[in-house]
Amino acid sequence: MNKENGTLLRQKAEKKLSANKRKDISESYMMKLVHELEVYQLELEMQNDELVLAKEKAELAEKKYAELYDFAPSGYLALSKKGEITELNFMAAHMLCKERSLLINKMFQFYISKETRSVFY
Repeated sequence: MNKENGTLLRQKAEKKLSANKRKDISESYMMKLVHELEVYQLELEMQNDELVLAKEKAELAEKKYAELYDFAPSGYLALSKKGEITELNFMAAHMLCKERSLLINKMFQFYISKETRSVFY
């Protein structure tokens, strides 16, 4: 949600709240509402802590996967539908005798012999 939509939503909520406002709210009812808000805030903080932990675990898993992929003893490539190299690991770059950064977005067909290109297509 962008800032403009957030502002508009807040204005609508405030307008609706002021239209429904009760003038005869007791102090005990107000205290109950404050308590509910404090409990809700704590629940949100706990959920946020869980999300932060889950994000850290996901980032660690992603890092492990990237290391396994990058340093695998076999060459791995990912190609677009057009045949462009979108991803490759270090062994694939070594097999093609080029640096990885120079191979990204290059057509893979140029690295296939003319005799076997028909099989590739």
